[in-house]
Amino acid sequence: MGNIVASAKSAPPPDDFSLTPEFGLVSDEPKKDAAPAKEESDSCKVGSFEELPRKTKEVLAKPFEGCKFTWNKMITDRFQATHTINMSSFKPANYKFGTTYVGSRKLGPNEQYPILISEYGGGVIQFQGIHSFTNEIQAKAVVHATDKSFSMYQADVGYKGENFSAQITGVNASVINPQGIWVGHYLQRISKSLSLGGELMFQHGMGAKAAFITYGGMYKDDKSEFVVKTGEQGTHLCYYNKGNDQVECGVEFEYVKQIGESVTTFGYSIDLPKGLSKFKGSIDTDWSVTGVLEKRFEAFPFCFSLSGLLNHKKNQAKFGIGFTIG
Repeated sequence: MGNIVASAKSAPPPDDFSLTPEFGLVSDEPKKDAAPAKEESDSCKVGSFEELPRKTKEVLAKPFEGCKFTWNKMITDRFQATHTINMSSFKPANYKFGTTYVGSRKLGPNEQYPILISEYGGGVIQFQGIHSFTNEIQAKAVVHATDKSFSMYQADVGYKGENFSAQITGVNASVINPQGIWVGHYLQRISKSLSLGGELMFQHGMGAKAAFITYGGMYKDDKSEFVVKTGEQGTHLCYYNKGNDQVECGVEFEYVKQIGESVTTFGYSIDLPKGLSKFKGSIDTDWSVTGVLEKRFEAFPFCFSLSGLLNHKKNQAKFGIGFTIG
């Protein structure tokens, strides 16, 4: 629910393709001569219905398996090349080459468009383009293609106002020959703390038609958020709390009606600024324990990562080690 790309059963995109935030490119290096960045407070702009569980999702640990080496090379101040090598005992080693281009159109101190991202590896080409025409209107396109055909394409257009947001998305969709998935989102801010909205999904293909409606909302204060999404496909609950500048925690409950199963996950994130380290851990009702540690080095542009997942019920374990330069 809410993950539109994952709903395209023909070719779901890989988890590691999203290289930039959906709405804008944020730089970690503040400009010395520029005025302090003015944060876009939630009281001025409402988010999107799809992004409601974002903070909880970011707290939960995302494990990886095997050995992963990434080298980010800045060619110019707007163009970056990325080399990635993945090695694992469960699948063949692969190499991926990616590029990222950031345009010169500025909409904020740390926000520039258009953003163009491409990646090639294993016979699959992936492309993602994001552009904001104004402060309110943004469009995004995602294309996955193999050597012979397009396996998945997605396009969406969104509008973000001060009190509401709306977005329409098409996945493998065609207007001439009705097919694919169409999704519409709407979110309305009722008060400073409460926002309500909904999602309408229409799927047409393989000689069948189906429509699903999801209702949802978010209640938040200065340090916490509570999100509810429920509909014909299931129920999704999220709770996020920020203890302080270093500690965050979140709880996620997800029930999928089609398979009749539910999973509850508790996760936390600890940031250690003096040690240039961050640790994320999570545990769920499927008896899975996950941990991810990231360590940066002040003297070198280098990041070291360790990942581990242990499922006591299935007696399975997965471990990963990662190196990132740049």
